[in-house]
Amino acid sequence: MIFNNFVKLLQKNHIIARFLEDSYCRIPYYFSSGRALNPLSVVFLTTYRCNLRCKMCFYYNESEEANTLKTIKERGPEELAVEQVYKLIDELSLMKVRVFTIHGGEPLLYKDFFKIAQYAQDKGLLVNFITNGTLITEDFAKKIVEAKINQITFSIDGPQSVHDAVRNVPGTFQRMLSGIRNICSLKEQGHAIPNLSVSTYISAINQSYLSEIVQILHQYGIKSWGAGLVTYNSEKLANSTRNILGLKSNIREGSLEHLSDSMIFIDKGTLSKQKREIIDLNKNYKIDIYFPSDKAIDKYDDPSFNEADRCFYPWARVVISPYGEVFPCINLAMVGFSLGNIKDEPLSKIWNSQKFREFRRKLRTRKLLPICSKCCTINGIRKLRN
Repeated sequence: MIFNNFVKLLQKNHIIARFLEDSYCRIPYYFSSGRALNPLSVVFLTTYRCNLRCKMCFYYNESEEANTLKTIKERGPEELAVEQVYKLIDELSLMKVRVFTIHGGEPLLYKDFFKIAQYAQDKGLLVNFITNGTLITEDFAKKIVEAKINQITFSIDGPQSVHDAVRNVPGTFQRMLSGIRNICSLKEQGHAIPNLSVSTYISAINQSYLSEIVQILHQYGIKSWGAGLVTYNSEKLANSTRNILGLKSNIREGSLEHLSDSMIFIDKGTLSKQKREIIDLNKNYKIDIYFPSDKAIDKYDDPSFNEADRCFYPWARVVISPYGEVFPCINLAMVGFSLGNIKDEPLSKIWNSQKFREFRRKLRTRKLLPICSKCCTINGIRKLRN
């Protein structure tokens, strides 16, 4: 607990924060038998419902949409009620968790989104949320500012025609920009607004238009952009992972096993050219841009290549589904590897339970699992230098 408080204090410095977070994971990774210090970060997937049908989405890509809609229909009543989320947040506060990331689906479709965001903020957590931006009306923008949310990450895939093609719903680009404008207008009125950042999945559809995103960021004063290669895997990788983990069922929450070539066929020459153009443009804009390394780009078409040789994620972070299931990460949610449910027992007990410790030991022995391939955490992005 004391160490968690110390880390939380020092993490106000970005460089120190990265060093401490790395150490925070590595020390128990190497020197404990599957146990971990309390998590630094918790990702809460509020709902799998979404108003878009993004072609690279874990839940709504062409091959997975029907399964997701079936899950929502069958398990809708199981979504965590606001009182259950409050109880979770109380526990995170006691565990000195630093970051509470609200994700989805589209988080704004969770009817008590603003209540849980405000509650988490009041409990001292840094509240981030990831959104497609299309639902941020003027009223919602005011509520976001009132809740004192720390950071919003918008998804932008390119200029209008490209963005709408990736998101698979016409008009998405303009509604997303309207959401950003609604937030920015409050800053012009003198209100403190959340930090704004943008994320982009690089795919075959948008690989030729990435430099145009820099212009959009500059226009709206957004100073942070992370662009990562689309995650993909296969039935072979998923089934191999199930066998290693001893899973008998094919139940899953999301899948990237059947993404089409129209999404994952990356042309290395095109992407390298875009990278150079982005660097040139950013000499004037000074945006913090994070981009795949040259090695990650070069090896992208190798389904088994990972830039890192091991994963520390389950030693400092955890994912909670809309139904209360605790997953080590989103990739392992795709093979249904649940370590417990916060409806049945507190996260603090699940976090270092026998099952979680056994999993960590197995992961440390194997270093990576087959389904880790192309994970955006393992194949990290690097800050571009001008």
